[in-house]
Amino acid sequence: MCGRIEDNMTNSTYPTLQKICDTHAWKRDYEKYLPISRFAFRPVGFLLTWIAIRIGLTSEAVSWLSGVIGLMAYLCLISSQEYLLLVGIGLLCLFNLLDCVDGSIARTMKTENPYGRFLDSLMGWVDIGFWALIGIVVYHHPDLLYFSYPKSYGPLFWLAIGGLTCYFSNLLGYVEMIFDQSVRGEWNSIRTNCKTDSKSIPKNEEVKQAYHRETPPFSLVRIIYHNLKVRETHYFLLVIAYWGKVIDLLLGFFLLYYFLNTIFLIIIYSSRGKQTRSDILHHK
Repeated sequence: MCGRIEDNMTNSTYPTLQKICDTHAWKRDYEKYLPISRFAFRPVGFLLTWIAIRIGLTSEAVSWLSGVIGLMAYLCLISSQEYLLLVGIGLLCLFNLLDCVDGSIARTMKTENPYGRFLDSLMGWVDIGFWALIGIVVYHHPDLLYFSYPKSYGPLFWLAIGGLTCYFSNLLGYVEMIFDQSVRGEWNSIRTNCKTDSKSIPKNEEVKQAYHRETPPFSLVRIIYHNLKVRETHYFLLVIAYWGKVIDLLLGFFLLYYFLNTIFLIIIYSSRGKQTRSDILHHK
């Protein structure tokens, strides 16, 4: 299969930068309110895609490369050497760029496949421990704190805050996942009065539908909420917090955000689940 893909790349005209951008059109509505992704990471990602295709990189190779870059970023950030902090932050940004590139290559070259989707999702491991990693950064570099840690706890206090932030960020994702798997299909069907058999939807269409799951946010509150959920915002704010030496404020803010957001979604999704159950029983 790889041989056929390589032959196709060799024998056909390389895609233009415009064609690469056009294959991303279905995501534009989703990223319309994500300025950091839309105006910073995506344009650079398109250029890197253009280069990667011309040097013969496949989407799978880029996915593996992004995972290696993510690991290097972690190693730099857990180090107590201050000069490695900026290197680690830069590598995180590069990881995010490569995460844009692998999908762009697959869509442009029409090589989307289950293995590629698996790798793309697998490399999301970098996100899982991100906030615990920031707790380690604060532990090693107390000079980056705006407030000093409580004397009775010492630097371990920020390790705990990082761990809790990491826990609630992953719990939030878990709550969203189980709602998607257990309730969302029936909830959407009841709302639209149009049942859809998810098994009949091609896998690439499922991926596209995931991006259009929610109504695009139009209010300022929803735009802010939407941005706080994505990795690009986290990395951007990390850069600001690093230069301003207020990483503890960043960590504390997101601990509060994830905690309140998790509680809020549990309440909302539980209510929707009960309403869905009632509607199903009513129509039997």
